[in-house]
Amino acid sequence: MRRRQFAGALAAAPAALSAADSEWPDAFAKSWRDSFAEHWRDTREYTLAVLDAMPEDGFGSRPDPAQRTFAEQLTHLGAANVAYFRVFGIGEAPAASKTTGKAEVRAYLASCFDFVAGVVDKLDQKQMLRADLKFSQRLPAHSATDLCMRAYMHTAHHRGQLVVYLRVKGIVPPSWKFEPTAG
Repeated sequence: MRRRQFAGALAAAPAALSAADSEWPDAFAKSWRDSFAEHWRDTREYTLAVLDAMPEDGFGSRPDPAQRTFAEQLTHLGAANVAYFRVFGIGEAPAASKTTGKAEVRAYLASCFDFVAGVVDKLDQKQMLRADLKFSQRLPAHSATDLCMRAYMHTAHHRGQLVVYLRVKGIVPPSWKFEPTAG
């Protein structure tokens, strides 16, 4: 019986693949979405490595009194990215957090990255090509690709600041991986 089920599933696979491809007649849109998803996983990994490099007692530190603490910077980074992707109405966004402990901040930030990744993975071509997304009443509508770029740049911007926090404490930050993508 299992062989028949396997053979049936194997026979149905090409039809399932062609159905998925027909949902994306714009090959560039699908390629862009898939590339962003891969880069988002990399930026998640690197941002969490930066977080992990800071000892627990450094989460309340700040290089200057006018700046956020290390913990506040990380929770801001996550909350803003959630705000960008909440506009798609896909999945349940993590609730905003005021936590300051290392384990709690890490769990919150990971959930924010995972929320964005989950939304991106579920975007279809119609959603990926939208240009009417409003995540803020004071800003004009954005396209889906604009929001992806905004989240990626926002993460890089604040992660760069967090590297300074590490350096001020004499901590060598982790290195970014420079590996070519497959395909």
